[in-house]
Amino acid sequence: MDAATVRLDPEPSILIESLRDIGYSFNSALADIVDNSITANATEIWILAIPDDEFRIGIIDNGDGLSNDNLKQAMRLGSTNPRQKRALNDLGRFGLGLKTASFSQCRRLTVVSRNNGKTAGYTWDLDLVVEQNEWNVIERTDFEEISFIDELGDSGTLVLWEKLDRLTGARGSGRVDHTRIISEAQDYLALVFHRYLAGEKGLDRISIKVNNLLLEPIDPFNAKHRATQASPVERICPGVTMQAYTLPHRSHYDSQREYEHFGLSGGYLKSQGVYLYRAKRLILYGTWFGLAKKTALTQLTRVKIDIDINQDEIWKIDVKKVSAQMPEVVRERIKALIATIGAPSRKAYRRRATRLTSPDVYPAWNVEQAGEKRLYKINREHPVIANLRDSLDTYDSENLGTVLALIESSFPTESLFYDFANNEEGVTFAALEDTEFRNAAKTFFSAMKQAGHGDETILSIMQSAEPFQSRWKDTLDALGIEEH
Repeated sequence: MDAATVRLDPEPSILIESLRDIGYSFNSALADIVDNSITANATEIWILAIPDDEFRIGIIDNGDGLSNDNLKQAMRLGSTNPRQKRALNDLGRFGLGLKTASFSQCRRLTVVSRNNGKTAGYTWDLDLVVEQNEWNVIERTDFEEISFIDELGDSGTLVLWEKLDRLTGARGSGRVDHTRIISEAQDYLALVFHRYLAGEKGLDRISIKVNNLLLEPIDPFNAKHRATQASPVERICPGVTMQAYTLPHRSHYDSQREYEHFGLSGGYLKSQGVYLYRAKRLILYGTWFGLAKKTALTQLTRVKIDIDINQDEIWKIDVKKVSAQMPEVVRERIKALIATIGAPSRKAYRRRATRLTSPDVYPAWNVEQAGEKRLYKINREHPVIANLRDSLDTYDSENLGTVLALIESSFPTESLFYDFANNEEGVTFAALEDTEFRNAAKTFFSAMKQAGHGDETILSIMQSAEPFQSRWKDTLDALGIEEH
């Protein structure tokens, strides 16, 4: 007996509301629309976010544009087959991104496209869908009534978001920090599309403006810095390549601001790990895919993995293009390389630690090996400390030793380790006041002079020792020396 089939069409009013909760953030939704512009061969993209009485967002490009029939098809949910062969620059896949990304943020989506001198437009109004319980779109002919339509050129597309209930919190307080939202979106897009913004080899350079501000690419690998360490590009398997980077240590940057810029929004500790690119568009970043823990010693390590668009199913790229699962063949290869990948970063820090504890630079703290343990002790032979000790009588000298031992034994090791592991950039120590610094510099120089060292030797030592190394100009000023 043949089995009977029963047609069960989804309820539009219910499904359309469910589609809004796929999980897009404002930034990922915006990036999905930009994907469509790049796929349409756009070289210029404008994003206008107007925080007036009714917050509206327009995304306009100078791409190829769509005919009326093609635009109507593009407005259909599931407009393309995710398994069909795609162009190399096609950043889409499911035929859902335009709609689901927009619905996640607004209740009214309008798309106007211009192609070969002809303009077409359609609007999804979710309130109308719910009211009529039908998959009905509105065909637009009243183009002059559409916001930002004047920004559309001879060819290209305008995507307009209205009724942004999710963004403006219409169901909540109704308040929104437009400045913060727009600023965070700028940083996000500058990172996700940095290779396109930079015009990397093999890509046509694009420009993205947000409220007339031209975005500058944010390269998470800081590849142009002279102190960045990059491994050769390695082909792991067909369609997948990998390259590891170790970013420069803080001491190689000219300013704290520049250093923090490349730490990205989460800081170096959270931003370490794999940066996964699909067609050179950043999909996700700052993860080791469960293969390694994020530690302070590897926080400068970032690994670029490039995958082709035909890897989508293998990597399980989701609709939002913000998550993926590493296939086993790549996972095993990365797992085998984890120790090697992290080595340059650990080496950078350990090399710095070795330098700071070298007897040639007179550190304030020494590291001593005691069996399997490492002891951190105040360096009694540091010229400033030794100078003070030698100026005291026996009783006061012994008291000084007791004070130093007390400081050593009560050092908050666990607290420092915890803070450093969770937020290295937030850990700092009190700097010497100017008068204290000048006295320390003079005392150090005088003590070394009395020990029989020449001026050039002393200055060479001080230039490699903290706190004088990081404040070298102040050191020379304290000693009355002009640098030539």
